[in-house]
Amino acid sequence: MAKNKKVKFVITCGGFIQFEWPMSVSKETIGDPKNPNDRAVNILVAEAEKSVKSVLTEDLCNKLRKITDYITLGVDSFKEKTSTTRNYINRPHIELVFLVDLKNNKFYWTGKSYPASGQQNGLVRITDLKSHFLDLNVGKLMILGCHDLMMFSNRNWKNTGEWRRTIKQSFRELATNEKPKIVLQHPHTTVKVRTWLNAWSCLKKMLPSVEIYASAGRYYESDRNPSDYDGIDDILSRTKHGDTIDFIVEGTNDRSNFI
Repeated sequence: MAKNKKVKFVITCGGFIQFEWPMSVSKETIGDPKNPNDRAVNILVAEAEKSVKSVLTEDLCNKLRKITDYITLGVDSFKEKTSTTRNYINRPHIELVFLVDLKNNKFYWTGKSYPASGQQNGLVRITDLKSHFLDLNVGKLMILGCHDLMMFSNRNWKNTGEWRRTIKQSFRELATNEKPKIVLQHPHTTVKVRTWLNAWSCLKKMLPSVEIYASAGRYYESDRNPSDYDGIDDILSRTKHGDTIDFIVEGTNDRSNFI
């Protein structure tokens, strides 16, 4: 980045930070993960915020303020994936996104509201759909967890199921009323163009208010042969729109994005 140049947002991928699941939160505390108890969500968010603040030291924040006004951080509870834990995704977990206003030291959060089908029995879902929208000095912002973007996809609509269709319809109506100018998505990984292509295309048609969108994700999937990856340049060009700058951190399989 050129000297003395600043961006509005730095975006990180889903699960950029991970925290240990607190012992005080059990399946009984959570209740139905699709509509979890507020107490469980509040405990998990508090633990996630502690992890964010431990990473964002004053020294780091001072450095970040020189290049950006806001940073978004994907924050997940830790999920161990090994050959002996095939059903790890169905264990209780949460996937959050924190937006930090570096100028005013304010923290905002939301989290995944539209789980992938394989994780819906384990993910502690964020039911407050309005938490995805923020009024900032740059305009209305919509923050999405990784799979949240699929709420705008029309693919396989007939087989989506009533519960999922209801969430999609509710979120689309809310987004239409909120009229976001900027959309920031936080996928964990992106190695195929088609993963998000349909959803971004539908979103642009449904929300003409959107002027800029961008996502960030690791260019790595442990279960996929690298020869099956699409080219990173193609992926970068298909997952953003408007005035954005990509940066790639080699060796860590992380990709983030400047706006």
